[in-house]
Amino acid sequence: MGDSSLKKWRNLHSGDYHLSLDAETAKSWDRCYSQNIDPEKSTFESCTDTEFDIIKKNSTEIYAYTNRIIMALQEYLRNPHVGFALFDNNACLLKLYGSGQFLQWAEAKGITPKTIWREECAGTNAVSLGLELNKPLYFDGPDNFLKVLCDVVTYFTPFSLEDELNEGLLKKFGGVAIIGPDSEKDLDYLVTVISISKDVCMHLYLVVNTYHSISNPGLMHIDIEKAKNKMHILYHSSTIFDIFNITPVDLNFKNLQTIFDPYPQNKEFWEIIDSNRQVKNYNTKLSILGKENNYVLSSEPYKQSSLGFQGIKLVFESEERISSYVSRKIGNAQLTFSDIIGKNTNFIKTIYQAKRVALSDSNVLILGESGVGKDIFAQAIHNASSRKNKPFIALNCAAFPRDLIASELFGYEAGAFTGSKKGGNLGKFELANTGTIFLDEIGDMPLDLQAMLLRIIEQKSFMRLGSNTQIHVDVKIIAATNTDLIQKIKQRKFREDLYYRLSTIRLRIPALRERQDDIELLTNHFIKSISSRTNMPKLALSGEAMEMIKNLPWKGNVRELQNTIEGIFQLYPDTVILPCHIKEYLDIPEPNDLVISTAAPLAAAQAETNTENINGPAHKRQIEEALRINKYNITNTSSYLGVSRKTLYRWLKKYNLQ
Repeated sequence: MGDSSLKKWRNLHSGDYHLSLDAETAKSWDRCYSQNIDPEKSTFESCTDTEFDIIKKNSTEIYAYTNRIIMALQEYLRNPHVGFALFDNNACLLKLYGSGQFLQWAEAKGITPKTIWREECAGTNAVSLGLELNKPLYFDGPDNFLKVLCDVVTYFTPFSLEDELNEGLLKKFGGVAIIGPDSEKDLDYLVTVISISKDVCMHLYLVVNTYHSISNPGLMHIDIEKAKNKMHILYHSSTIFDIFNITPVDLNFKNLQTIFDPYPQNKEFWEIIDSNRQVKNYNTKLSILGKENNYVLSSEPYKQSSLGFQGIKLVFESEERISSYVSRKIGNAQLTFSDIIGKNTNFIKTIYQAKRVALSDSNVLILGESGVGKDIFAQAIHNASSRKNKPFIALNCAAFPRDLIASELFGYEAGAFTGSKKGGNLGKFELANTGTIFLDEIGDMPLDLQAMLLRIIEQKSFMRLGSNTQIHVDVKIIAATNTDLIQKIKQRKFREDLYYRLSTIRLRIPALRERQDDIELLTNHFIKSISSRTNMPKLALSGEAMEMIKNLPWKGNVRELQNTIEGIFQLYPDTVILPCHIKEYLDIPEPNDLVISTAAPLAAAQAETNTENINGPAHKRQIEEALRINKYNITNTSSYLGVSRKTLYRWLKKYNLQ
């Protein structure tokens, strides 16, 4: 320890420090005195091995990159008496770099990894104060509050970035220092650590804003020098060429106009760049190397004054790729022909025709009553076609108010109408591009929109609301209706020319009453499905109940049958379903206006599908209850239970109830 350094340090502690130290350092000394930190303290505080493992894990990014830089610079640091020190954001010494002579000197001073240099632990020093003030600092030995550091010179610079989401706040990551005996003073060392810090901070910024943005494949960082009117591509993802459909070229540090055609082309784009404006999912047309196309653009300006640069992050996506994404995520048709249940001859013929339809790109009109499964056929046709891996977008034409359906179908530009989204919106036809669009209840489409739809079919292009630019699409149209379109044409409620354009191929799905031989098959399928989905035990219908179901009119077709089966089994989960349960559920009146009991029937001891096999005391009590309700009238009781008089007499004899 040099005598002159020690003497100067003692003079400062004698009360001279307010006159000799700069204001910030003197304030730090004041805090140390107020905390009763012992200046004569001869050792540093250290964290435990477990704490140090956590600190190193939390500092992986700065350690990995700073380590590489320092290792590369070490051979140029020819002074064996000084070395580098890496600190985390809480002033814990992570690692020392240097010659064997330097490391030996540092260890003798107690300067080793795991030591804590925060002010409350190590008094005033360049590391703690530099992190607090967020600026580079040079400390001569006597500037340090502790005696153990009074002959140690320190050149320190912190690692920090401006928090772009919270103006005025900083993200601190740690810092780097060159330290050594106070005989080894050289202000060039401060320049060295500042350069290291700039490099590390630039790396950290790009890691956070670029490499961590892997979910944005169409990424491009633009470095903007407004004073020189220069805009350079600082970084771009490799997928940018696929998105723009251009041949890969070297774009690093090239001017933005290398690929984006200059003003007046791309007017909206250049206005966003010039104004440094943030947009999100903005629909815009871009001219790239002379080719125009529609893209979705997001932009996010950034500025790092400490690093001396500003720019804007851009994320591009083509509308074709968005359609593909929609197909994978939300636009998939889930059902196939294997999900269609039926053995009826006419129904099998309809399935065969639908499979033939799937091989064609012609438009399809599916006809049939409500509930016959037109949507299921539409999905199956799509999944059997060459477009099966492309979007399937469905729209119910009766589900939207007249004023909204146009924007849903065709999309709109920004400002097209009051309340429109900033940046506009993609319509269903754009989302379905290269795939299939299913227009359900087409008969309810307003006449003026029918004209627009006809134009799309004829020209394979359309314009968004509020735009004068044609958008070309390749879409297979499947339309469906439960109304008589010929009658609507006569009433001038549906365009005849649109009808013939949509009905290149007509597919009629028979009503459930026309395929009565499928009812039992469908019922058993729904029972099995409900049992599996709800984890219920095996569900059962009595023979009479099945006959009753087969003979009901089912005006709501398959959908009504499915809902009825589920509803009945939800209400009577542990019961063999009898005709009386079905009558109660469907509110079917009894003969002679007999009042039907609403009491839930008791559980059968064994759930079988045939009434001959129904057995046990629970069944006996059920018959007794029915007899009591119907005042022991055999005709009314058999009707109530939904069985014949002959079957009821057999039960009465079996249970000795005669």
